Amino acid sequence: MGFCRADSWRHPPALVVLHWLLGGGLIVLGLLMGCVSLERLPNSDPAKLDSLRGHMINGAIIGCLMVVRLIFRVCTQRPPAVATGMAWTDAVGPWSHRALYGLVFATVASGIALAVNADLPSNVFGGSGKPLPATFDGRWMRVLHAIAATLLMALIVLHVAAVFWHHAVRRNGLLRRMGWSRER
Repeated sequence: MGFCRADSWRHPPALVVLHWLLGGGLIVLGLLMGCVSLERLPNSDPAKLDSLRGHMINGAIIGCLMVVRLIFRVCTQRPPAVATGMAWTDAVGPWSHRALYGLVFATVASGIALAVNADLPSNVFGGSGKPLPATFDGRWMRVLHAIAATLLMALIVLHVAAVFWHHAVRRNGLLRRMGWSRER
């Protein structure tokens, strides 16, 4: 099995790596940074610039890797769909994955729009020395970013719950499709 080809059961290793790097790491990190450090720090705090810098770099990496992942997803062979034994989950599964992609892209795009609108790149990366706006609240890009991130968090929780349900309750081995085990 090549790095970009699926076998009869698992996703291609390239997609597995990107899945765990993005979903198991960078996306969760970005959401935590936004909810924990950025949300709690007032814009007048000098540490806010460092937090924004980290959040923006992480968001840019997520955006780039999501484009790579989407290209791999479109251009690589995937294993056939698995019947879970429940028609409604078989129908909802593909749509929930599309929604995850869409919400990640919407979160990244709205974050970029917010940064550009608030002139953050020149301040955060260029050292312009201008103070941050008193608040980002009231900017429609901030509202879109918060909505997209909140929906993404909710869908991630449902995704993880579905994974555990398939793994622990159904015991159908579905989790192994996104893993390294040779066993089915």
